[in-house]
Amino acid sequence: MTATPADPRRAERMFAGLARAFAVSPDYSRAEVARRQTALVERLVRHARRHVPFYREGDRLAPLFRADGAFDMAGWPDVPILTRREARDNEEALRAELLPSDMAPLEAVSTSGSTGLQFNFRTTLVQRVAAEVLANRTLHWRGLLPFGRVAVSKYYLPEGEPIPGIYVIPAGMDFERQVDALRMNGTTHAFATPSVAAGWAEAAGGTTGLRLRAIVLTGEKLAPDVRAKIERGLGAPAIDVYSTSEVGSIANEGPDGVLRVNEELTLLEGPPDGADATAPVPVVTTPFYAYATPLIRYAPGDHVVFAPNASGRARGLRRLAEVLGRTHSLLRMPDGRPFLATAARITEIEGHVDPLAWQIEQTRLDALTLRIVPRARPDDAQREFVRRRMALWFPAHATDVLFVESIAKGAGGKSHEFFASRLDAETLPARA
Repeated sequence: MTATPADPRRAERMFAGLARAFAVSPDYSRAEVARRQTALVERLVRHARRHVPFYREGDRLAPLFRADGAFDMAGWPDVPILTRREARDNEEALRAELLPSDMAPLEAVSTSGSTGLQFNFRTTLVQRVAAEVLANRTLHWRGLLPFGRVAVSKYYLPEGEPIPGIYVIPAGMDFERQVDALRMNGTTHAFATPSVAAGWAEAAGGTTGLRLRAIVLTGEKLAPDVRAKIERGLGAPAIDVYSTSEVGSIANEGPDGVLRVNEELTLLEGPPDGADATAPVPVVTTPFYAYATPLIRYAPGDHVVFAPNASGRARGLRRLAEVLGRTHSLLRMPDGRPFLATAARITEIEGHVDPLAWQIEQTRLDALTLRIVPRARPDDAQREFVRRRMALWFPAHATDVLFVESIAKGAGGKSHEFFASRLDAETLPARA
């Protein structure tokens, strides 16, 4: 389905309206938050049941409807959880055949840059504008507005016209060149993954001449030591945003520096009644405005730990103590320079070996190992093809490929790293 081009000022009007609404919604009571979320869920579910083949052609959403057709949120726990692989295997069926007029235009997105296992989906105008409003709200809480010059790190450059007012920096470029680009652009607000920003910090070394006022970090878990490295090396505060490409913003850093769930944008399921509230729970979330590719009770594979709610500002937004999500270590060239493994296009080997999981690990400066959990036992030709691709991706390193039965997760159910560096920082060569 082709979206009708939108009024160019429509996004501005939508932004203003959502900004007013999201300025007061953090202080709603929990009962009012639940009431509003139920209404948003019902609208999305009714749309999906009518216009999305994946939901229309089965009984997946049946627990939410009574015999008379009335919507009943009591059946929510009986709706099957949608895994990322299941969503990826049903890309076409998950696409809406018709959209409400307020959701267009759409934007095509792929997650292959962050996970290597390509998932193609579409986002609506409301999703994109709402995420911008929430980012602004977070920066407002910290006194880091107004915007000046904005730069965004991208693993792969977007096709088509440049985004107005946004300076795009390729994440795979040498980090010293990326810092030079930030400096020459006069960037005041940068958006990047923690691993990219850590690379900037190492290349800048604290003597940057940069004009950065804030670095908004998203797409990966932000560890305390990485935050400290970024703030020390770039001379600006880091702002944590927990998001996935498919869902968008799930939680943003609140006025107290703790992640607050974006209750206005997504339904994030918490610990069951009677469960240990401090134990990690799998992320199961439903983005309210994902009408183009509805993801109802979606599990991206991360875990979170909820924190007790606090009084004061934003009391209607639940808090997260920790996100146990995927992280990306910076890998190293043989001379010690950090780099991002953007050359590793795992999609190139999917037709030969369908990976259930994978990881690229570095234990020596001059060597990298790809571990793959295959869906089926590969033959010699398939193994050789993967070995050749690995060598092509990383010509500066000795490379190896291991086919394994599993890849160990971290503590507390934390998902494994796709790019895992086991190098001791103290043994890295000194850089001038």
